[in-house]
Amino acid sequence: MPKHKICTKCGTVNSLIKNGRDINKKQRYKCKSCLKTFILDESTTSYLHHSDYLYKRFIGFMIDDVTLEVIARNLNINIKTALYYRYLIFESLRAYQDEVFLDGTILVDETFVRISDKKYKLYRADNKGIRGISFNHLCVITLINLEGKTIAKVSSRGNPSPQKFIDLCTHHIRKVTKFIHDGSVIQKQFMRQFNVPNIDARREGDGVYDTLLVDSLHSNIKRYLFKHAGYRLKNLQHYMNFFVYRYNHTPKSKVNNHRKLIQSRNDMMDDLFNRIKKINKKITYRKFQSDLGITDILESVDKNYYFNKDIN
Repeated sequence: MPKHKICTKCGTVNSLIKNGRDINKKQRYKCKSCLKTFILDESTTSYLHHSDYLYKRFIGFMIDDVTLEVIARNLNINIKTALYYRYLIFESLRAYQDEVFLDGTILVDETFVRISDKKYKLYRADNKGIRGISFNHLCVITLINLEGKTIAKVSSRGNPSPQKFIDLCTHHIRKVTKFIHDGSVIQKQFMRQFNVPNIDARREGDGVYDTLLVDSLHSNIKRYLFKHAGYRLKNLQHYMNFFVYRYNHTPKSKVNNHRKLIQSRNDMMDDLFNRIKKINKKITYRKFQSDLGITDILESVDKNYYFNKDIN
């Protein structure tokens, strides 16, 4: 009998009985609760070393923004195991945003995340702080339509170039009817590709158009990152992928029936679990530790950029 006597189909504890062997002489088990038969540790998530039910609970905790320490304590798993499990979720969503396409009215903007990691932070020769948007900020380009579907991609240190907007966002645009923006010159070259109205909400809106929707999105992103304070900066795009996935799958309109919210959460859990089943089974803890993430963006600026500038 296996160490974890939990049915991988329904999650019932201590309900397994032996049910013969398969053609390869591997032990099959039957659940007395759901009456389903299966081979333990032969699923595509066998490398997780825990039941499917436990991993779905882990996904549920992540959707609810529970910290890893609390998740590990509640599921009785090691914190390193929790870190590895979270990375598997991140890995399953690595290409998720490539599946997101926006249409209708689209709001375009960017938000910035401060770089506090000493390894990548830049300093002046006089050790004074650097004001405003500088290379000590990471830019996250955001697009959202009126249905609440969004993308968020880390583009660069400091303000992004117009080409970054074109490279990162053009793929996601389908039948757009108009763009709403805040007047940034950087965004205009990207929007000129499409023969649709570009409305500056701050100057041309006349109170009809505004950027409240994308501003609210930025607020949610900052709140989400604050809950995960201490995250590795190189994994920022992974966090953005998970945030966008959860944001796009959460009902935006007012839901009076609480069951619909629970159902949307359960649907996310099932979908994420199926995505994890499809990823490469050879993802090891060592690969998780050596994942470079957005290191290329973090190292794109010389460490002494402001130091040399002050001297000259």
